[in-house]
Amino acid sequence: ALNISEDSANIYVRAEIPGVPASEVEISIEGDTLTIRGERKTCTTNEKYSYHRRELECGKFSRAIALPTKVQVDKIGATAANGIVTITLPKAEAVKPKQIKVNVG
Repeated sequence: ALNISEDSANIYVRAEIPGVPASEVEISIEGDTLTIRGERKTCTTNEKYSYHRRELECGKFSRAIALPTKVQVDKIGATAANGIVTITLPKAEAVKPKQIKVNVG
């Protein structure tokens, strides 16, 4: 699960990635697509049980997200805490709002 939000300067992506160490999460950007990849390695399988619902799986995962605007690729940052990765993507200068002064004359 993830949330995408923005303010006037940045786009923020918060992704829930429990059970995956931050050092093993791969974040990349190509064009206007942000990709988050990783692998959940711990699986508990007990063949004695018959599952009614099984949503916690192990294995590789990948999520590609189309960004709503251009970003400054060289200034992207990411932090992880309590199974949540927060990616901060500064908007490109060309798309940031600009204040234009009106001259009286």
